[in-house]
Amino acid sequence: MNPATPSRLRGRSLLAAAALCLAALAAPAQAAYPDKPVRVVVGFAPGGTNDILARLISVKLSERLKQSFVVDNRAGANSIIAAELVAKAPADGYTLFVASSGAMTVNPAVYGKLPYDPVKDFQPVALLGSFPLVVTTNAASSAKTMAELKALAARAPAGGLNHGVASSSFQLAAELYTSEGGAKFTHVNYKGTGPVITALLGNEVDLGFLDIAAVLPQIQAGRLKAVAVTTAKRSSVLPQVPTIAESGTPGYDVPIWTGLVAPAGTPTEVADRIRAALKEVLAEPDTVKKLQALGMEPGHVDSAAFGRQIAADIARWTALAKNANLKVD
Repeated sequence: MNPATPSRLRGRSLLAAAALCLAALAAPAQAAYPDKPVRVVVGFAPGGTNDILARLISVKLSERLKQSFVVDNRAGANSIIAAELVAKAPADGYTLFVASSGAMTVNPAVYGKLPYDPVKDFQPVALLGSFPLVVTTNAASSAKTMAELKALAARAPAGGLNHGVASSSFQLAAELYTSEGGAKFTHVNYKGTGPVITALLGNEVDLGFLDIAAVLPQIQAGRLKAVAVTTAKRSSVLPQVPTIAESGTPGYDVPIWTGLVAPAGTPTEVADRIRAALKEVLAEPDTVKKLQALGMEPGHVDSAAFGRQIAADIARWTALAKNANLKVD
């Protein structure tokens, strides 16, 4: 068989090049994000504030981005399980974390070692919302104000009043009040807000710094009493209840927030697309109304500001935990 002539070889090369060009033209363009379901991980069991917020946001994002956003509850270990899962997920925008301030800023302050770094392993997307804790007592308590609560603690046995603790975040909120001249408390740990509410109703503890959404029904029913809220501004759902700052501790401000983060390295265009959709969602009157019903104020989509808040809160809680000798191993 005669070897191919140079002209034949050139012809074959041209044909091959033409075939590649045609294949490139025929190939579909890269699909725009998202082209498959997105997993939205929550570090708490269904029914809590973070879970309700995650489901609300997921429905709204599904509507705008024309793809399913599916909530995946990975409860346990103060959200460490969920945070580690997302930190190690592919950085492609298809695994997101509805992260509490506890997971991002309190866990680093109180745990000696974590399987994730809240700054290095995540990319802030948006602050979804924030809410106050409510200083709550049982209905029979004689303390109607923080001043009366402080006086009551002063008359209590050594250690002060028994404070039901639902999480490290809530304990640090109480520790901050104590460190700024407030009442002394003996912290009694429980596995969540529900058990603390039960303990309050049964007069097993004197007070709790509690999640507003969880305790609101009991307050409205008159079974528990709201003494103050932990944010700088009063809550829209409990406008008659003063802030701790108004009640004799100027400057006290402890909001509990929830944000959306992605694994570090997530493409900028993907994060921007999510952020643009969230900006519309958080401004929607229906969303604002539902968040306010939970005692939450809508957040913002400034990722740089959100990142600065995470870093500042880590520093704040780390210093306080060290001062209070609060460590979890």
